[in-house]
Amino acid sequence: MFRFFIISIGCFLFLLAGCSVERGLAKKYVKNHAGSGIMVIPVFELYKDNLTVSYDTAVGYSPEQLDSIAWVQSCYIQDVSDSVFLTLFTNSLVDELSAFGFDVYVDGSSDIFFSLPDPKWMVQIAQLQLNEDHRTGYDQLYSVDDGEFYYKPFRINEVNLCSWFEVSRANTGNKQVLYLEGYIQDAFKMGFDFDLMEGKVGLLGDRDSLEMDNVYKMAEQSGEKHAELLFDYFMNDYIRENLPSGIVNREYFHYNRKTKSLIKGLPERFDVVN
Repeated sequence: MFRFFIISIGCFLFLLAGCSVERGLAKKYVKNHAGSGIMVIPVFELYKDNLTVSYDTAVGYSPEQLDSIAWVQSCYIQDVSDSVFLTLFTNSLVDELSAFGFDVYVDGSSDIFFSLPDPKWMVQIAQLQLNEDHRTGYDQLYSVDDGEFYYKPFRINEVNLCSWFEVSRANTGNKQVLYLEGYIQDAFKMGFDFDLMEGKVGLLGDRDSLEMDNVYKMAEQSGEKHAELLFDYFMNDYIRENLPSGIVNREYFHYNRKTKSLIKGLPERFDVVN
C-alpha cells in the first residue's frame, strides 16, 4: 500500500513536470512568434442553405425547384451579400492575426511571403457555409386551474457558419483541414404576469429576433475567433514539435491576447478533419 502511494506520487510529479515544460514552451512561442509570416488565401464564394424548408412531399420536385423553394422561404440567407460577408470575415481574420504580431499577406503577395525566413504558414479558407435553421424551445408553465405543469413551445431562429481551413507549413506538402462551427440565434427573456384579481398567471416573452446586422456582425466576430484559434493551433504545434523526448504532449494551451494570459485545457479549438 505504501509502495503504491509512492509510485502514484512519482507519476503525479512526472505529469506536473511535463505540464511545466509545455507551459514553458507556450510562453516561449508567445514571446518569439512576432514577425512570423502567414499567407491567407481567401475564398470568393459563400455557400448558403436554408434547412427550414417545408414543401409537399407528395410532389416530385426537381433539385432546382427545391433550391428555389428553400431560397424563397429563407428569412436571412436570401438577403446576405456574399461579397460583403466574405470581405468582413477575411478582413477581420487578417486584422486579428496582425494584432497577434504575425506578418500577414494575402494571395497576390506570394513573392514577398516566400522570401521570408521559416517558419511561416499558409492558411487557405477552403470553404465557408452559412446555414439558416430553427429549433423549438419550451417553457415549463404551471396551470392554476388543475395544478399540473405544461409546456409552451416557441420557435428559435438560428444562423450557423461552418468553415473549412487548409493549413500547412510553407514549402511543404503536409496539409491539415481544420473545421469550425458556430451560430447565432434569437434571444429571449421570459417573465410572468400575475393577475391577482382574476387569479391567473400569464407568460410574458421579450423576443430579440435576429436581424441582418447580426449576421454581418457574426462575420466579423467569426473572423476574429478563427484568428484566435489559429494562434492556438500554431502555438500547440510548436509545443508538440519542441517537447523533449520522453514527454508526451497532454495539454492544449490557449492564449488570451487581451489579458496576455495562458489557459490550460480549454476545449474550444478546431476539429482536425485529416
